[in-house]
Amino acid sequence: MGGLLRNPLPKKHTDPQLIAACIAKEEWAWDVLVERYKRLVYSIALRAGLGQEDAADVFQTVFVRLLEHLHTLRAPQGLAAWLITTTKRESWRVARKRGHEQASVDTDEMSAVQDTGREQVHLDEVALADQVLVHQALEKLGTGCRELLRLLYLDQVQPSYETVSRKLQIPLGSIGPTRARCLQKMRLILQSLGMTPT
Repeated sequence: MGGLLRNPLPKKHTDPQLIAACIAKEEWAWDVLVERYKRLVYSIALRAGLGQEDAADVFQTVFVRLLEHLHTLRAPQGLAAWLITTTKRESWRVARKRGHEQASVDTDEMSAVQDTGREQVHLDEVALADQVLVHQALEKLGTGCRELLRLLYLDQVQPSYETVSRKLQIPLGSIGPTRARCLQKMRLILQSLGMTPT
């Protein structure tokens, strides 16, 4: 659990807030949205065996489609899942197209090239998707738990219990038990989102 909370994505705004701002034509929101998910989209395309140029094309296509579907996105809180599905489909489409164009290329050689680093890309994709789910779970927590966990696990300064106690105005001795209860709530929320915390 602690490992998942380290190195978080920036989460000053929730996905639904960003989508609403994008629909309101606030350019900063689109920039934040793209920055938040660009690594996830690229990693899926690369995992499909695409080169950097094709992955860049997939990236452009996916975000153009997202822009077109912002108004009709049924569950803004499920944006990560929408992006993963859309990126996989587009990556497969491009990979099939390239496969037909390059039928004369030695298949063993192509497999060797595609397998290089694929496992690491897969791990990066999973880690990033996990981070997205962790932040979605944090948004579902009550304010007290959310602020406590953010201070304990997301703050780069890693404040002491004394600092946490002072900032949140809670007794020093209650931080440990409260943290345990909040982490249990977090685990249940993550499970409801389809992730099994370790």
